[in-house]
Amino acid sequence: MLALTCAMLVSAGGHAWAQEPAVPAVPDPLPVCRLDPRDSGKLAVEPCRPAPPVQPRRSVAQVIGRMPAQPAPPLVPMAPLPPSPAVPLPGAPQPIGACDTGGCRDAAGARYNGAGNATLDANGRICHRNGAFMQCF
Repeated sequence: MLALTCAMLVSAGGHAWAQEPAVPAVPDPLPVCRLDPRDSGKLAVEPCRPAPPVQPRRSVAQVIGRMPAQPAPPLVPMAPLPPSPAVPLPGAPQPIGACDTGGCRDAAGARYNGAGNATLDANGRICHRNGAFMQCF
């Protein structure tokens, strides 16, 4: 292989480096980028250059228009609401005096009917027993 290389140099005049042109060659421009027809996720040739613009770009003032005026919705007369019944606030917990199978009595003697923790007072309000206290809601 070495002999073949030497023979080529001798036949070329022995000066292979002297045959280079004095003016450097202009590299070929890169082709315009195009998609591969078989795979649209790849380029057909790489490296490539972007396509030149069809027309030169020009500056344009940005115009932001206002929304059209909306007419106000018609007023619909509303009937006044009836007054709501007063909701009683929960009372303070009352200490329980004595309990039997039908309910409990507090220290003031008021009866709470029911079994377990959920009972009703004389007005029908739900009362909850928490230890030695009864609170009605």
